This record gives sequence, C-alpha cells and structure tokens, in this order.
Amino acid sequence: MNIASRGATMAVDWEQRIDFARLRTDRLEKARAALRASDVGALLLFDQNNIRYVSSTHIGEWARDKSARCVLLPRDGDPVLWDFGSAAKHHQLYAPWLPQSSWQAGVTSMRGAMPRETGVPDALAARIHRELADRGLAGEPLGIDLTDMETLFSLHRQGIETADAQPVMMRARADSMIGCESTHSSPRRCSENSVSMSVRSMPSVSFSRPRSASSA
Repeated sequence: MNIASRGATMAVDWEQRIDFARLRTDRLEKARAALRASDVGALLLFDQNNIRYVSSTHIGEWARDKSARCVLLPRDGDPVLWDFGSAAKHHQLYAPWLPQSSWQAGVTSMRGAMPRETGVPDALAARIHRELADRGLAGEPLGIDLTDMETLFSLHRQGIETADAQPVMMRARADSMIGCESTHSSPRRCSENSVSMSVRSMPSVSFSRPRSASSA
C-alpha cells in the first residue's frame, strides 16, 4: 500500500494517507498472535500505551497516572475495556471497531486509592474472573503488565494465577515496528523507524571543515 504525503495524518477523499482502520486491526491481531504464542491465557493491561494499542482508545489527561482503566484481552474473542462510565459510553458511540459489549463502565482501585474495604478491587476482580470463566480461561495464568498491590491481591483472592504480560506486549509492538513502513504502527513511530533504518543504511561519510581563504 502506498501512502501519499508522507507524514500526513488527516484523512481526505482525494488521496490515500494513513489507513487507521487497518492500523487498529493489525495492532490487535499482533497482540493476539503474541498472546497465543505465550504461556498465558489472557492479558490484563493497565499501561495506557498497551490499552491504546489493543483497543485503539484514548482519554487523554484523565488516564494519566491513575491506572483507573484496564483492558482484558483473551486468547480468543474481543477485548473488554473497563473505563469511566462517560468514557465507556463515548466508546460505544464513536468506537465501532469493537462491539458495544467491549466497552464497559468500571474502575480499578486507582493505585490503591480505593482499598479492599470499599469493595471496588474485589468487584473488578470478580468481573475479570467471570469474563475468564466464560471463555474457559479461569484456570490459566493471567498476564498483567503493571498494577497496584491492592488489585493484585484481589485477583489472587479470586484464585487467578498472575504472570508478566510485558514480554508479550513487547513482542507484539516489536512486530509492529518491523512492518511499520506500511501502516502497522503509529505515524510518529513509523517515521522514527524509517529514519533510523535510513541512517543505518547510509555509507559512512567524513566531513572536514572547509579551509578559509586566509589559510589557503
């Protein structure tokens, strides 16, 4: 696929630019492929970069430093994102690339701000366990990229075995970088990778300062 006006990110009707629909599909498929090649049954992602990679959603400043939203990616089937209620409704209205059942209202312990006594961590863990059980994954390890101890303890109380999800997501994102000269990764990362590849392929050239007229 050829993209006109390299670096352009705004869609127009008069030339082909970034294919965002393909970008969303390819990123999710690469995450699924990396997951299927791993020893875990599903991924529970709190890192906002990983959430955006898998679900193609972003809520800006509201997501920074809070760990208030998370997405569950099972080995098979659509991901499930738990987000602020208003954000979940927004996704249902404006993110048609996943079914409405993928966008659910719910929050985490928000880095332990809502301890066990509030019931929030255990409520989320119970919903995660239910999603895993419905997919036949309740007995398999759940990969987590990052979380707080309150959330981790609540998952363990549900009998969920946890593992490290970062190697899986790093593999998925590395595959995207390898193929990003088409539309597999973000425009910025594609540009960075293309420049890096170009620089590495350039012959070594030495430069010397031109001699001034007075030194001639």
